[in-house]
Amino acid sequence: MTSGPPMGWASWNTFAAKINYTVIKGQADAMASSGLKAAGYQFVNIDEGWWQGTRDSSGNITVDTSDWPGGMQAIADYIHGLGLKAGIYTDAGKDGCGYYYPTGRPAAPGSGSEGHYDQDFLAFSKWGFDFVKVDWCGGDKEGLDAATAYKAIASSIAKATAQTSRPMVLSVCNWGNQSPWNWAPAIATMWRTSQDIIYYGNAPEISKVFGNFDSAQHATAQSPGHYNDPDMLIVGMSGFSQAQNRTHFALWAISSAPLLAGNQLDTMSNDTKSVLTNAEVIAIDQDPLAHQGTKVSDDSGRQVYSKVLSGTNRRAVLLLNRSTSAAMITVRFADIGLGTTASVRNVWTATDLGSQTTSYATSVPAQDSVLLVVTGGA
Repeated sequence: MTSGPPMGWASWNTFAAKINYTVIKGQADAMASSGLKAAGYQFVNIDEGWWQGTRDSSGNITVDTSDWPGGMQAIADYIHGLGLKAGIYTDAGKDGCGYYYPTGRPAAPGSGSEGHYDQDFLAFSKWGFDFVKVDWCGGDKEGLDAATAYKAIASSIAKATAQTSRPMVLSVCNWGNQSPWNWAPAIATMWRTSQDIIYYGNAPEISKVFGNFDSAQHATAQSPGHYNDPDMLIVGMSGFSQAQNRTHFALWAISSAPLLAGNQLDTMSNDTKSVLTNAEVIAIDQDPLAHQGTKVSDDSGRQVYSKVLSGTNRRAVLLLNRSTSAAMITVRFADIGLGTTASVRNVWTATDLGSQTTSYATSVPAQDSVLLVVTGGA
């Protein structure tokens, strides 16, 4: 099991609200059998759509047992039985995203947790969930103060854990509103820094990947156990090339971002699997220092990002070409805090490029990237 940024899969990008026990079971099975579990992916996160806002006379959440036979505990138990962890979803407001933006199910009022924080988070914990994503549609529409709401939610999770002894990862999902990087690190494992990376039913766009990456640049907010979240992955979704998949994954890895796959796991290609399970790229993402890579140079969109890795004089370096034509991009070793000579490894090609002096340069295709590990000499 990894101890870095959360790794797993979330249901929204592929299924939107069209989820039930069978859908989640199928994706959990695929995570366990496809090699993702072995590569470090562990959370199976049930997103919007599992609950339509119904409660009993005591205010307890009730779910449709035709969709969820045995209730939500049954699917959490099934996920745990595969050696994986289970995630669930709610909203900080009274009415969740499914009310304001119904996507795959009818608009349902009341599917947020406001007024029931203690009750709902205790229920999630008792059901066996290890992770909870708390969205902001209701909170936003009601004009709530995000820091106040999420601090109350974190307090409710702490109370629940005190009763059940089950820790729950808190994923703050208020889209970068009200600057969560200023207050969420004290209360949450991860906090969204931008809008959704893809809207359900749309084709993926590399420009959205770049935009979400840019919005997550809050390096000083990040530390082990606390991560900027540029949103779920769209690696392997229809419309992305293999080069785009690699660049997207490398951007998240250089950031120490959570890696929550969003593609359909039981139908993914070997090419997609090879990106999502690349051990060297995952190791960069999961590096125990949890540093977020920072931009060290930018020449008309030809950019260099460097991330300090654990060990001696080790850096992950991303050469990113946002321009519209192929270009040489140079990383100067002095810019990344290393001495005159360094050894360079191309991560995606798994090729050692030997000892270089002063700098390393290579041609990078338009809208593409090269991911390196650079190790300084003694």
